[in-house]
Amino acid sequence: MFKVLVVDDDPNVSLFLSRLLQKKFSCTVQTAYNGADALSKLKSFDAEIMFLDITMPVMDGVETIEALRADEKYKDIPIIVLTAISEKNTVAKVMSMGVIDYMLKPLMYEQSVERLQELLDIIRKKIKKQKEKEILSQTQDFYDDDPSKEKFLIATPDKAFNSFFAEKLGEKYKMLICENGADALKYFMKYKPKIVLLGENLPLLNEKLLAQKLATSRIRKETEVFLIKDELSNYSHSDRELYDHVIEKKKTAALFK
Repeated sequence: MFKVLVVDDDPNVSLFLSRLLQKKFSCTVQTAYNGADALSKLKSFDAEIMFLDITMPVMDGVETIEALRADEKYKDIPIIVLTAISEKNTVAKVMSMGVIDYMLKPLMYEQSVERLQELLDIIRKKIKKQKEKEILSQTQDFYDDDPSKEKFLIATPDKAFNSFFAEKLGEKYKMLICENGADALKYFMKYKPKIVLLGENLPLLNEKLLAQKLATSRIRKETEVFLIKDELSNYSHSDRELYDHVIEKKKTAALFK
């Protein structure tokens, strides 16, 4: 689940919210007691979400948001503001600064559980949408410079392997590189690559399920699909049916020159 930083100068609020996030939503949680402390904690704790009190000493919530939005790494971190009913004017200001939403204090157990579920669902959808946007932006201009080149898709969790082949074959092919099966399926359907290399143990959608998905596509007959295995000793009959070729990883470079 998420890595969360709870920032509030009231230790009772921090403890209450931290326990809920840990026990009910399996989050990894750290706490900070003001904005300056929070920025310091981010150096060692790479939080994905921040719950942020507005009124704090040293550095308040508004100042903290301004600092985060000015930082390239944390400018898009989802922030949920913790606020009292009496702080309506400040809430209006921070909402205009791109926070996800707010939670009203005092925090009550039942209401907080429901509210957290709602907010975390919103953040999941936001993160998913952002990742999809990043994938599209990475490939948006990918095929505009030379449409005559064949498309070559590599999907393995091995970053070094992917980088090696992207550099090795980049002049000959239009290279599509990803590290999970879900992105590979999107690339396949969108760009119709001529050659597909699939590594073992693909996350999100494993190589066998991905190959089964590809097999049902009308595009599949125009594509050669390779399975890259560390060892061929566990080469099974199902591998022969799903893939056009099964090759040892160490021999892959020699095959594609």
